[in-house]
Amino acid sequence: MPILDKKNQVEVQKYIDFTKNYPNAHYYQDYRWSNVKNNLECECVYVEENGKIVAACTIYVRPIAMGLSILYAQRGPICDLYNPDMVMKLIKEMKPLIKKYHAFMIKFDPNVQDDEKLITMYKKLGFKIRGKGYSKLDLILSRRSMVLHLHGKTIEELLPQFKKMTRYSLKRSLRNELVLIDDFSDERLDIFMELLKITAIRDGIEHRPREFFENIRDNFSHDEVRLYLVKHEDDYLAGALGVNYGGRMMYYHSGSSNVKRNLLPNYRIQYELIDWACKSGCDVYDMGGIIKESEEDGLYLFKIGFCIQDKMDEYIGEMDYPINGLCYLGFNVSYKILQRVRRAIVQRRIAKEQKTQ
Repeated sequence: MPILDKKNQVEVQKYIDFTKNYPNAHYYQDYRWSNVKNNLECECVYVEENGKIVAACTIYVRPIAMGLSILYAQRGPICDLYNPDMVMKLIKEMKPLIKKYHAFMIKFDPNVQDDEKLITMYKKLGFKIRGKGYSKLDLILSRRSMVLHLHGKTIEELLPQFKKMTRYSLKRSLRNELVLIDDFSDERLDIFMELLKITAIRDGIEHRPREFFENIRDNFSHDEVRLYLVKHEDDYLAGALGVNYGGRMMYYHSGSSNVKRNLLPNYRIQYELIDWACKSGCDVYDMGGIIKESEEDGLYLFKIGFCIQDKMDEYIGEMDYPINGLCYLGFNVSYKILQRVRRAIVQRRIAKEQKTQ
């Protein structure tokens, strides 16, 4: 059966094992992530050969208007993208879902590097590629991510390739009397949420609700997801979530206090996450995206200190497969406008919260 029977635990585990161990694995494509992103309907399709899964795609149904929807594969599909016949087989298996959800578009956002050869290949098959030249407002996920390739080294062996100031800050953070806590209990999650709120107000950004992090904790193991907190005396100074998946360690969400920042708690957290990645045998430590590639941006300066050698991974972007060309065109015209309106509303709300602090 090409559409996963979510009630069949044997088949579900088989699907999870495939998506987790494939070379371009990403936890967004893990079936368990549907329990985290539980506000959308989730469907999973796959292709089998000789009784073994050879391609898979976890899809989220995004309702748009008038009963129409988009089938969105966040960081999917999980297969060899250089084998377009396999991708088209996955699309063929989606036909019942296209009919069921009145989808006018399939949107892939694969976990593969930008490649002109690949882009040309899929354009010939009717895909619309939304990559270079599109702003962050046009795309759902960031195309660029700051990365550190580990090459089987220990954290001590990696230190010399960091920027001089980053090495200095790391060593200082280790000398300070900071206590690292590895605990994802309700009590510690409450503390983390407070740190996220402080950071969101300080930086003028949004943060995820508590339920989101509860769902991550409840669906992934301690070997896959950890919440690290840094404490000094009675003060919790910083916290971050690390996700260890498919040979890649992701620095996922973080927050910090406004007090004792001179103790450099964020550097201590980075040290511990990179150390965990090295000891787990990860190939890459992924620090996520940036707002802008400029030394005037504090986030960029912080991350580039670790990633100065490897700098960035750049993904191919979104690969849209229109099913109804007219609906697809209308959606793209309106989407950017709606994104700007939403952003303006969020910024006004954040500005109001900042004034009340």
